[in-house]
Amino acid sequence: MDIDLNKALRKTIRTGKVLIGSNVSIDAVKNDSSRTVVLAANCPLNIRAEIQDSGTQIIEYPGRSVDLGVACGKPFTIATLTILDPGSSDIMQVFKEETPDEIEG
Repeated sequence: MDIDLNKALRKTIRTGKVLIGSNVSIDAVKNDSSRTVVLAANCPLNIRAEIQDSGTQIIEYPGRSVDLGVACGKPFTIATLTILDPGSSDIMQVFKEETPDEIEG
């Protein structure tokens, strides 16, 4: 199943619970309260490294922080978005798509 990431992000924001911003994302992964973090392609390396080192699931957004902000319907840039509850979106399907490839390989 190929999902539209932009559409899934908007639905997650509308129906679920998210935290927007690098500082709150780092706090969330340190406190083990996050399920998934979305990182923009141009997310600063120090922030990216800190989130990756936490072992939290990461969705790599293919666009820059400006594009992620637009995709989320916000008038500002977003480098990181933490998903606490996906709501009724299908955004977690991103991880299920990778599983068949890993099994075959």
